[in-house]
Amino acid sequence: MISKTLKHVVLALIVFIWVVPFVALVTTSLRSEVASKTSGFWTAFTPTELGHRFRTHTEEQEFTQLTGNIFDRINTENEAFPVSGEVQSILFKGRVPDPEREGKTKLLRQLIFVGEPMDVRGGEFVFEANGDFVWTFDEATTPKPKGLDVFINQDPVFGTEAYMEVLFENDHVPNALISSFIVTIPATIIPITIAAFAAYAFAWMRFPGRDWLFVIVVSLMVVPTQLAFLPILQGFSNLAAWGSQLNAWITDCELTDTCQLPSKSFASLWVTHTAFGLPLAIYLLRNYIVGLPRELLESARIDGANHLQIFTRLIVPLSVPALASFSIFQFLWVWNDLIVALYIGPADGDDLVFPIRLEKQLGTFKDQLHLLNASAVISMVVPVIVFLSMQRYFIRGLLAGSVKGG
Repeated sequence: MISKTLKHVVLALIVFIWVVPFVALVTTSLRSEVASKTSGFWTAFTPTELGHRFRTHTEEQEFTQLTGNIFDRINTENEAFPVSGEVQSILFKGRVPDPEREGKTKLLRQLIFVGEPMDVRGGEFVFEANGDFVWTFDEATTPKPKGLDVFINQDPVFGTEAYMEVLFENDHVPNALISSFIVTIPATIIPITIAAFAAYAFAWMRFPGRDWLFVIVVSLMVVPTQLAFLPILQGFSNLAAWGSQLNAWITDCELTDTCQLPSKSFASLWVTHTAFGLPLAIYLLRNYIVGLPRELLESARIDGANHLQIFTRLIVPLSVPALASFSIFQFLWVWNDLIVALYIGPADGDDLVFPIRLEKQLGTFKDQLHLLNASAVISMVVPVIVFLSMQRYFIRGLLAGSVKGG
């Protein structure tokens, strides 16, 4: 009983640790810049006291009494996040006669609450909790517009302004999305295609050194990615230098200064991710394929099917759970990868993948958390969609070969 309760507690704790940051990201991305800077995301679902600035009027006009509404003034300048709630107080800032020094004035900062009159440019200014205000003068006058700081117990409000800004007003995020798709889709399809052929060979074909070769492939899974960076970079640099020489020899590229081929490109990312993803892919697929009914394959051979026909017509359709399971792993790894893209991928600003663009936005947006979090949420949407669409195969693929082995 205690063991079962402990498991439930641990599971609940894991869910809490994962869910809370996600809720924080989404909530902050849907809040205004002022709200995200002045209060935590947990205050977004209840009324919160926030400060705003409004102007008494927009153009100089002659009047004895001016009426208006604070919320209408604020929302005129901020239509994306309409402010509503109850007005708490207004911060009065101005110079008033100093009682201690005759003929002198002093700067006064004071909170004026609902119903209390305050002197604004020589007139009496009174406001109510619903935002209505009356500004009265003894005689007709033409005062300049006055900016006042008001504190409002503001109702929760959400909007998509941050998403509109990062997607349509700044082309960095859309370009990064396109670049990530260009890298991720081939880097998922290529290794799973190669691994499917290799896994079938390891499972059902007999050739010298098969078991030892499979052991070597599996042992490659323990090679750290960081350990291989130096030889990979040297290899791509040598290939780029050789390609540049060949390009200069067979084309007239010196006139247009296009002889130099880049050592870091989308192709280098495809090759690198394929190399690092193949060992795990071959291991998962082989364990699944070897557990398929032997009688089914023998019947296909009796009917005259060769290895290619067996693979395409039997193995691939029956191995969809394992293929989907590895596709999820590979897609998530490549999509969220930062270190490989940083060292191997293109350095051109228009070709940066999303993790690098998101890392650079830490300096670009600085304290604009709503924009940074909106970009982070966008980067999470695609992996979540991929996982949810293929999750029914996920467990079946992970458990492949866990009981029966070849």
